[in-house]
Amino acid sequence: MESKKMRPTRYAHFEGHTDLCYTDDGRFIITCGTDGEVRVFEGLDDDDCKTHVVAECAHSIAYQDGRFLVGTDSNMVQAYTLDEGLPDGIITRFTAPTTHIVISKDSKKVVCAGSDMTIKVHDTVAYKDKVLNGHQAPVLSVALDPKGEFLASSSCDGSVKVWDLQTSVSVASWNVVPKTNSFSSSQTLCRMAWSSDGQYLLVPVGLKVHAYARKDWQIHHSLEHESIKETVSLAAVSSCGRFVAGACRDGVVLVWDASSHQIVLSEKHPKGLAITGMAWNPSGKKELAFVDCDGQLGTLENIIEGDYESKPGKTNNTSESEKTSGTADFPPADVDMAEEDDEFSLTKIKQQLGFADDEEGTFLGLPEDSDLIKGDPSIKPTDDDAASIITTRTELPPAPVMKLPEIQKPFQPGMSPEHLNDRYMLWNNVGIVRQYSSEDENSIDVEFHDTSVHHALHLNNNSGHSMAALSTQALVLACEAQDDQPSKLAVQHFSAWGGSKEWHVDMPPEEEILALSIGVGWLAVATDRRNLRIFSTSGIQRDVLSIPGPVVCLAGFEEQLMVVFHSGMGVSGDQHMSAIILSVNGNKHPVPLSCPVPLSPRSYLAWAGFTDEGTPTIMDSAGIVRMMHFKYGYNWTVILSTKNHTKGKSDNYFMLGVSETQGNVRCILCKGGRYPPVLPKPHVSIINMQVPLCELETEKGGLEEKTLRSGLLLNTVERLGRQGYDIEDSKSEADKILKEAMIKLFALACRTERESRALEVCQLMPSYHTVQLAIKYAGKLHRLQLADKLGEVASAKMEEEMEKAAKSQHVEEDDLQMYGSGMRRIRRGDAEEEDEEDDYSEQIQEQMDNDGTVADNPLLAAAARRENNTPRGGLLSSQNSKNPFKKGGTPSSAPQSGKRGINVIDQFRKSQKKMDSSPVLRPVVKKPQAKQTTIKKDSQEEQPVASGKENVSENIPDKTTKPAMTNPFKKQEKAIDTPPKKQSALQLWLADNEKAVKEKYPDASEKELLAKAAMMFKDVDSDTKQKYKVLAAGTPAATTEPPAETSTAQIDDDKKRKREATTPESPVEKKAKGSGVNKLAAFAFNKDS
Repeated sequence: MESKKMRPTRYAHFEGHTDLCYTDDGRFIITCGTDGEVRVFEGLDDDDCKTHVVAECAHSIAYQDGRFLVGTDSNMVQAYTLDEGLPDGIITRFTAPTTHIVISKDSKKVVCAGSDMTIKVHDTVAYKDKVLNGHQAPVLSVALDPKGEFLASSSCDGSVKVWDLQTSVSVASWNVVPKTNSFSSSQTLCRMAWSSDGQYLLVPVGLKVHAYARKDWQIHHSLEHESIKETVSLAAVSSCGRFVAGACRDGVVLVWDASSHQIVLSEKHPKGLAITGMAWNPSGKKELAFVDCDGQLGTLENIIEGDYESKPGKTNNTSESEKTSGTADFPPADVDMAEEDDEFSLTKIKQQLGFADDEEGTFLGLPEDSDLIKGDPSIKPTDDDAASIITTRTELPPAPVMKLPEIQKPFQPGMSPEHLNDRYMLWNNVGIVRQYSSEDENSIDVEFHDTSVHHALHLNNNSGHSMAALSTQALVLACEAQDDQPSKLAVQHFSAWGGSKEWHVDMPPEEEILALSIGVGWLAVATDRRNLRIFSTSGIQRDVLSIPGPVVCLAGFEEQLMVVFHSGMGVSGDQHMSAIILSVNGNKHPVPLSCPVPLSPRSYLAWAGFTDEGTPTIMDSAGIVRMMHFKYGYNWTVILSTKNHTKGKSDNYFMLGVSETQGNVRCILCKGGRYPPVLPKPHVSIINMQVPLCELETEKGGLEEKTLRSGLLLNTVERLGRQGYDIEDSKSEADKILKEAMIKLFALACRTERESRALEVCQLMPSYHTVQLAIKYAGKLHRLQLADKLGEVASAKMEEEMEKAAKSQHVEEDDLQMYGSGMRRIRRGDAEEEDEEDDYSEQIQEQMDNDGTVADNPLLAAAARRENNTPRGGLLSSQNSKNPFKKGGTPSSAPQSGKRGINVIDQFRKSQKKMDSSPVLRPVVKKPQAKQTTIKKDSQEEQPVASGKENVSENIPDKTTKPAMTNPFKKQEKAIDTPPKKQSALQLWLADNEKAVKEKYPDASEKELLAKAAMMFKDVDSDTKQKYKVLAAGTPAATTEPPAETSTAQIDDDKKRKREATTPESPVEKKAKGSGVNKLAAFAFNKDS
């Protein structure tokens, strides 16, 4: 007895509903699927099957006289030739897709079921249709009576009806099908079948197959088995009529004996997928083909046991032991037996087995007509010699052949298939290119999203262009070679200022264009000879490069060109692709070497291009959108899964573009397909980007996703900034979102008592400013140990930022750097502060024009001599100040610079606004050493006892490598004998507060000190500013020292009264009212308190 088994399935179509049928001779298996393709397999092992593209989606198929009939999404049933797949007429039309097609044995009737609740019986002789109405929902299936009298139909309304074809009246009806409102959501296909004699109608109902008798339409018997766990969805009768097959939603396939109603076979799909189509081989071969909901094709072979067919020469009195044994009767049954004494002839036996009739038993070879040569398994000698003969003569089973996946063909991102009459040649962020192909018209329409770029175009497509690329500069069209015409490239250059704006070029012989793209000032085409030809938009041939493999697609953005190609053969149905990203203008190439293109299992590339900001992005057929993550080299990260936003399993999104700054993906929802219709114009959907982290529904997962996405955006914005783009607003917004998300994540970790996690969050924060806020929050919650550790983190981050700032003007930043630099200028929105800042800049300019040295200004010199008597105070550190966390090199500097932890953070907790608003770093220059020495000498003569701070200042001339600001307003120094001018309010204020300014900026030179003082002066309250302005109105720059002391004494009294009336803090320390940092200062934590 031959073994029964289900062979491994193979790929046939995309995921979704799939149907199949056999040709009349049983040689070919014809399948159709949601990809709109019809494939013709010559057996399951056919590695070179024929593929015919018929529509965007094919729902049902049947075979008739050398052609196949297919129901498409265009709501019609059309015939195509089997060999070439050419259209061979339209059978009938519906107002909704066709769900099932059945053809009578004499091929005179074609019965079609539609989703529009109608059934059409087409007469192929009279070319007339008979319409049957009565169902209240889409029709699932139809079954034609072998005698041609009745027609059975099942519907989503839950009913099964039997129609009289003569009167078009329903003669029987049963409500046995689960009700639903659409074909795609039905729990069963309810594919029915008639017995070969037409006496019984087999209907799959629940876990059984009911047989309704023709005479009274009552249940005569039922077919069932214990292996059935899910709904039986399909039933089919073999061509001989002796066997009935059933298939379930969980992949179980069963075969019953039609006469005895006993089970013959029960096999289950290896993946447990629902069976969507099933058919017996009509040639009588022991084969049952099926397709599943994943688009896989499989067969069941050897399902009919040998004792179901009577073979010639097989005896009826064979014992049961002989039937179950692996050997047949010996000697062979067709050997002539002795008629008289029941003896058999040894001579004939030897002749049949190929031995000579001698004593030695010489082997002569098997005769040509021997059953052993023919491979008849019923004759198997049992002796060793005979066994060796069989081994050498019989054919061995074929070796397993590895099935290689079909590589993806070239395509244009944003296009729909070429076989469609009305299709999109391109849809991108510039415009839409449509192609109309019909018997009456063959044209191309170009529509621009922004009509100011160019007006709409209508072009005749006489050359048969099938590919397009569009930018604000040009429209590029290309066609394949046709007959004796070579492949041609045609360009309409919009931005050309000359007379002629059109040009075209022919490809070399035997070279066809497969893909094209366009950027700023260039366009590129890829050919089947694996050449990448680069042209300028005006028609100059610039370069010819070689592509390492078969091209898949091209994409362009400004000067970047992305080339996707096959780099090998994938395994398990996967595609193996790689991509390179080049700079057409010869600058630094973003991805100079090929990097793998990641795709979902068993999927293909559906879209490739760049975001609006220039980051490479791809999307596969599984709906996964990926973007290149430069932080981890040339690898990709998932930014969206569009399948999470679809309702139906067969719904897909058609990709249009991605915006990182807006954080969304532009696409079109295609219900039941993959490509949008041309008419009516589809609606563009906006889907927010979402990195697929774990537990996104929780607060922690949501904050982590927001942090990661903001980091990706900040990394992109910084990369654009290095390329010369104006990204200040976008960077500020991205930095704000990132800080907010990380602070919330830190707060969540603190609330859940995950201090280790909270510490790690702070280590990932972009700057020490954010860590400072975290320290305040930890202090509010009285987490002393955590606050202390965060102080160390802030110290390390500040040192790191200062080192980066010092090297930023000399070392080019790497494209793969970590995001979150924080060294930037915050724009102010208050008009008053901007006006004040302009006033200070003018005052600085005046001072710089007058040489600006301390030695020339007696007020500043007098203030320097009183430095030790001025109380220390003010703010610590800015981006250009000395690092307060770094330990000093000498013992005298250790008390000031060696503080660690939260004590140091508390000292500069009020300086966040100053640090955020400080200017960007400027080139490092050496300090004027001679002038600084003169100042020190004057100070030493006035103060003979040197303090620790003075010891530090004595070493200032040696620290010439410290970063210092250059004055962008500095002009050529004028002569010393310049006529004196009136002193400004800033200079008067600096004379009184020079001690505090120098403590805040110990490394600043005397020229830079005035600029620093201006930054501090603008935070002083308005009353104090007004007093200094009044004093400055009549105070000359060259006045003697006593009047200066008198004025400063009066100012000291005013300041004292002001402090007593308002706050003990000095004007330097006072913050702007209502600022965000001032509000957060209440939560500051002081370890000493």
